[in-house]
Amino acid sequence: MELRKKESYAIQIGAYLKNGDYGKAREMSERMLEKFPREPLSHFMAAKSCYFSGDYGNAAEEGKKALGLSEQGRDAVVSAIVAASALFMLKKYDEGYELLIPFRSEDDEVLKKLLLLFSMVTEHGKEAAEFYKELHELNRKAAADFLRELAEEA
Repeated sequence: MELRKKESYAIQIGAYLKNGDYGKAREMSERMLEKFPREPLSHFMAAKSCYFSGDYGNAAEEGKKALGLSEQGRDAVVSAIVAASALFMLKKYDEGYELLIPFRSEDDEVLKKLLLLFSMVTEHGKEAAEFYKELHELNRKAAADFLRELAEEA
């Protein structure tokens, strides 16, 4: 299938990811990258496709490329989140932490959860309580549920 707009590719890739068809999502991401190589969205979708297919190394690289091409704002935040998530899976905790910390003032639950996790597993442990407090202020239930999930997995 040949699509003309980057948004059409993103919608199709998103549908594949939602349905668990990660192979097709990756194939479509590769086509999107060929057609729109300088678009942050292309690299972001490739990062997500790689992440969900378990290829964390490529997910981190594509996420960092998306971040580098993104202007500040929401695109940059979500690119940093996907790249840092892949870095966490690769146990590159310090690198993931450094990628996220410039966005610490953003009001984003996923970002706060990741910062909390990264600060707990790096030498930045003193900041964990601060990130938990910020997450709690954003969404009290999400903060409590997140800690409960961590405790259940321990």
